[in-house]
Amino acid sequence: MYGECLYSPLPSAFDRVIQVGDASGIQSPVSFGGFGSMTRHLNRLSNGIFEAVSGNFLDAYSLSLLNPYLPNLSASWLFQRAMSAKLNVAISSTFINDLLYANFLAMQKLGDPVLRPFLQDVIQFWPLVKTLGLVMLSQPWLLPSIFKQVGIAVILDWSGHFVMLGWYTFLSSYLDPIIRPWIKLLPLKRKYEWNQNLEAWKYGAGLDYNISHNPRN
Repeated sequence: MYGECLYSPLPSAFDRVIQVGDASGIQSPVSFGGFGSMTRHLNRLSNGIFEAVSGNFLDAYSLSLLNPYLPNLSASWLFQRAMSAKLNVAISSTFINDLLYANFLAMQKLGDPVLRPFLQDVIQFWPLVKTLGLVMLSQPWLLPSIFKQVGIAVILDWSGHFVMLGWYTFLSSYLDPIIRPWIKLLPLKRKYEWNQNLEAWKYGAGLDYNISHNPRN
């Protein structure tokens, strides 16, 4: 399952067919909250599907733009891997609890802007950088166990998604405002493609989440 879902969401493989919900692989690997994750994407998906149907952009390539690569989703698989029991690996029996404690303690110290998005399965670049940095500084003894539990190959692969998370954050924060006003001048097909690209940058960086719209209950 891990190898198959690492690059979720799953793009459309056929004309006129799109996966939704759990079948799209858009859920968080930490909570497996398929429905909750789906509701987060409803605005993006409903607008994209309407645009695709209206313009008859129903080929596999066009529909695959509705389930794009999202680096924050791919990056979150490292947490799932680190918290999974692994055979024949000699680590402390309390490792997973220690790791969870260290991460949540760091996020609590960093405050709501870091903690609350994570609790709602939204991985963002700067909160992730701050959390990892604080954990490494405050609990450096956990690092060897993490490498042993997860493996060098997985961490290297995750590093690529981490870099892309930073890149998508830059694109959505700085390039999107420049490009968006010009999209309406493009032909319909190109307009559709660019709209989906901008949405992929935004959601792939977790910038669809706004803490001011998620008040504490």
